Amino acid sequence: MNTSKLEQLLLLEQSGELTAKQRRELEAELAASAEARALRDELRGLAAALPDPAAAPAPDAAERLAARLEPSRTPAPVFRPAWKPALAAAAALALLIGIQAFRGPRPSAAVQTAAVQTTDIETATVVEDEWTDPLDAEFTEIESLLLAVSEDPYGFEDL
Repeated sequence: MNTSKLEQLLLLEQSGELTAKQRRELEAELAASAEARALRDELRGLAAALPDPAAAPAPDAAERLAARLEPSRTPAPVFRPAWKPALAAAAALALLIGIQAFRGPRPSAAVQTAAVQTTDIETATVVEDEWTDPLDAEFTEIESLLLAVSEDPYGFEDL
């Protein structure tokens, strides 16, 4: 007899589900093979090591299982990931910070408004804004570099 068939018969014997024909087959194999008897003893030892079930199922277990298996009448809640609104808020904040960084510093309110001094209409003067272009210093530096390069410090023009 092959090993899987022997194991199947031994497990059926353990659970008490052997038919008369299967019992005769198993007894014949056990009488003929020492390995079959060793396997039977090993399975009996394992079965003895397992604890017996302490309690029977609850009397209303079948009804509770049936109720759980029935489809519910209430619709399942829609899962909306919480990270999507947070991601949108973070993107908007990054955009605002980026725009603010490229705009440069804002001049103060006192510098933004031009002061008009007037004593009468003919002598009205407008004071210029004190606001300066943020790139003005860079343009001035580039202009001075170009002037320095265009000058002839070595006197090559006389040649």
